[in-house]
Amino acid sequence: MSMSEMTKAEAELYKGVDRTNPPRHEKLIAGWLPPETPPEGYKHLVAILGPVKIEGEQAYMWVLDYLDTGTAVFASEEHEFEVPWPWQVGFKPTANDWDAIGIPHLM
Repeated sequence: MSMSEMTKAEAELYKGVDRTNPPRHEKLIAGWLPPETPPEGYKHLVAILGPVKIEGEQAYMWVLDYLDTGTAVFASEEHEFEVPWPWQVGFKPTANDWDAIGIPHLM
C-alpha cells in the first residue's frame, strides 16, 4: 500500500516507519518476514510496549498485534493468532528498531 492509498489514520501510524520489503536490521532473525495473512479484517501489524508484572515487579514488554485503524480495535480482542518473534535471542528492541523493520510501534 502506497502512502497515497492510505487513510489519514494509516498514514499517521506509518509516519517515520521504514517500509522496505524485505525488512533489514542487523539484529533481525535471518529470513524473518511478517505473516502474509493477518487475521480477517486487520492489516496493520504493530508492536505495543505495555506494562507487565514479572515475579511481582513492574516491567514493560513488547507485544505484537494487529490494529484496525478504522475502529482502533486490536485483533487479539477477537482472534487467536501467533506472530513469530523477529529478533535474535537476547536483543532488546527499541521503538526505533520496530520502525526500522516496518512495524509501527505504539507506547
